[in-house]
Amino acid sequence: MSRYLVKIDDNEYDIDLAYRADGYSVTVDGATVRVTSHRLGETRSVLLVEDRSFEVDVRSNGLADSRTVFMLGVEIPVEIEEYQLAQLRKTAGMKSGPSLKKKLTAPMPGLILEVKVAPGDKVSKGQPLIVIEAMKMENVIKAPADAVVKSVDVSKGASVEKGDQMLEFE
Repeated sequence: MSRYLVKIDDNEYDIDLAYRADGYSVTVDGATVRVTSHRLGETRSVLLVEDRSFEVDVRSNGLADSRTVFMLGVEIPVEIEEYQLAQLRKTAGMKSGPSLKKKLTAPMPGLILEVKVAPGDKVSKGQPLIVIEAMKMENVIKAPADAVVKSVDVSKGASVEKGDQMLEFE
């Protein structure tokens, strides 16, 4: 069984995942559901939750614990942390959620369509930074937290590979 603390906006959810022969048993804050997952591509899947199906696209934001989930036409920023680590962090009085990583990397290979920031710009959490085209889709990479841009390492028209540094924060 794997246990995680998942943060969406200012809400935290205690999630247990247990693999079963017919899929997963997922417990969210004490309520358990049966989930089956069918991969459609590198980031896309169909989830069968009880008797309902949901197509989801989960993209990395270039940060270890940060993801964006696209579901039912909605973009949902999500932070995922191992439950034990989250409890240790809270006991130590550390700030909730992962700390800001200094370097923002490409979450997927693609073509830079637009760079919306420059060195010295102050950005707010959720502010669009870079637009990447990947698999004929435009992907907006957003600021993971309030920060100041130290350097921009890509330009419009450039190709990036997954993991390439795109910008750095102070």
